[in-house]
Amino acid sequence: MNPTEQPATGYDDEIDLRDLALMLVEGWYWIVGAVVVAVVAAFAYLAVTTPTYETRFRAVPASSANFAGFNLFNDFSIEPEDAYRALGNRLSSFQNFERFAESNREVFVMGEGADLGRLFNGRFSVSGLTAERDGSMSLSVQYRYPEGERGAEVLNTYISDTAEQVWNTLRSRFDDFNRAQITRLESTLELQKESLQAEREEQLFLLEQAISVARRLDIDKPTTPQQFGRQPSGTEVIYANISGDGSLPLYFMGYEALEADRDVLRDALDQGLSNSAIRTTNQQLLQRQRIMEQLASGQLYGVDEGVEPNHTERVVDVVEYAFPPAGPSEPRRALILALSLVLGGMLGVMLVFLSRFAVSLSSYRKA
Repeated sequence: MNPTEQPATGYDDEIDLRDLALMLVEGWYWIVGAVVVAVVAAFAYLAVTTPTYETRFRAVPASSANFAGFNLFNDFSIEPEDAYRALGNRLSSFQNFERFAESNREVFVMGEGADLGRLFNGRFSVSGLTAERDGSMSLSVQYRYPEGERGAEVLNTYISDTAEQVWNTLRSRFDDFNRAQITRLESTLELQKESLQAEREEQLFLLEQAISVARRLDIDKPTTPQQFGRQPSGTEVIYANISGDGSLPLYFMGYEALEADRDVLRDALDQGLSNSAIRTTNQQLLQRQRIMEQLASGQLYGVDEGVEPNHTERVVDVVEYAFPPAGPSEPRRALILALSLVLGGMLGVMLVFLSRFAVSLSSYRKA
């Protein structure tokens, strides 16, 4: 071949879009058939699939005023965050759910012998137990349930039941602490009385000794060392008692005054031991005992009386109760039908190409 001559024929590897369009038009029945099959399969899937609904409960920590009945003293307090976390932890506990499910089995839609553990893990989702970066906290409880079940009512009842358990736990904790303080105050009061009694017995012993000395010295009235010893003026004598603090011995008071002091001290000892420390301790003990009585009778203000009757709103501040959704969350009918149309169309186009390839392959073999 002369290099300057062009080949008579050439090969063009470009695809003409008109050929592809004609190919798809001629194979329209493949595309329509694939779309119809995909749509029918989608309807069949929707028919056999049980719709799943989803509802949600949201709450934040309650006001500190809700727990004022527990914070009567400086040595015990319950913070709103403590109750908030206690509720969240209990809601996410399978043992707590198992207790609720066993006593309220009729409210759930589940088969005989259903695994409660799998049901709990598949339906419940709790979030918000830790604080966000800005320090805010928001508890969110999601519940997914099948058609025919009153899921919103179930979730609200479960949370209310759990909140009551949390409140009773806080109440029991306060009661236990209060009883422990009563025991401590009773021990303290007993020790204070024993100490005061020992001090008074020691005073009685000293008074008895001073009275004996005063009678031997015939000192009936309070006197001074100068009058008693008739020291000359200008003479200075130092007297010291047993304690060695430089004060005059008690017998200089005279046995009449000392006996009167002894009798008064004996009467006080017989009638009861009391001083400022004992009275303070006794007052604290009476306050604690009064609280224990009110807790036992269920009449303590701020814990049993004068509080929100709904336990959920005692423990947390409810942002949104669970309510029935407008439609199922799964399966999403519109999305599934749209996907079936798209996938059916793609499958139809592939079938058109495969059928044309099979025809061209047969012609090639004959040639």
